[in-house]
Amino acid sequence: MEEALVFIEANQTWIYVALGILAIIYLRSVLSALGRLRSALFGLERERASEHLTRAGAMLAITLALGLAVFILATFAAPAIPAAARPTIMPTVSLLATAEGGPPAEGEQFAPATPLDAAALDQSGCTNPEATISEPEHEASVSGIVEIVGTADIPNFAFYKYEFRSMSADSIWQAIGAGTSPIRDGLLGTWDTSLVPAGSYALRLVVTDAQGNAPFPCTLALRITAGQGGP
Repeated sequence: MEEALVFIEANQTWIYVALGILAIIYLRSVLSALGRLRSALFGLERERASEHLTRAGAMLAITLALGLAVFILATFAAPAIPAAARPTIMPTVSLLATAEGGPPAEGEQFAPATPLDAAALDQSGCTNPEATISEPEHEASVSGIVEIVGTADIPNFAFYKYEFRSMSADSIWQAIGAGTSPIRDGLLGTWDTSLVPAGSYALRLVVTDAQGNAPFPCTLALRITAGQGGP
């Protein structure tokens, strides 16, 4: 039943179009039957026109009733479906995402990432208690396996993901991991920082609801240092 309601809600425009076309067809049939009924001179002709009018009128009434039912279901019933029952499109993420070019090969040298201008980093998203990172702290130095602790529990929650990027001019956000269960003051996931060169990076948490909306992400500046298991 919930799947049917979700389908009606998502496709109500096309359902209205189809029902509207049917209503026009049956309305024309009703008008045509009325015209024949008024112009009929013989009893048999009037009987046939009357039967045609009855059938066309019944189908028109059914079509209008279906349109009303779709409106009621899409407007009042479908929005009451819990988010957990709705299909959620999850991002394709790598739980061990690496920096561009992958981890350094043995003996290969990498220039450290461009230092991050922490003062220019917008941390306003971290003030949202429903979508924030509490550990590690902003501008912390980390190495090895880093535990990411915080909260991802917005209304109508769907999923969260946490990403990183270096501060080089051509860098992009790369997914580290994701979760489909809300977390409050708990472990969101881990990041194996040994897979990226030492340097300055940004880490952010993105929390999304069932409609695809997301509050402003919580973004931190981190300094990755060469530690155990690092390059």
